[in-house]
Amino acid sequence: MVEVKAKLWLEKNGKIILGKGRAELLRHIRDYGSLTKAAKSMDMSYSHAWSEVREISKALGNSVIETTRGGKRGGSSVLTSAGLNILNKFEEEIEKLDSHLASRNR
Repeated sequence: MVEVKAKLWLEKNGKIILGKGRAELLRHIRDYGSLTKAAKSMDMSYSHAWSEVREISKALGNSVIETTRGGKRGGSSVLTSAGLNILNKFEEEIEKLDSHLASRNR
């Protein structure tokens, strides 16, 4: 049987904001409260993760994370409201797409 598959990404003014990988990075930042921990959990360098976050923010036109510097206990990173909103939008749309494709492939 042939199945229909698709990939989803969000764009603004022709620039990619979020796709599967970047959404996963934002989820991990949300869950771990740390860009460093998020990057490690994905076997990604910190500098690459930070670069991805900057690209998301630039394409969106808003900062998607807020960081606090470390010290003895280390710093933290949390998603801003813009970061949470774009991640939620992606998750809503991927759920709709997956549901549609599942019904088409029955």
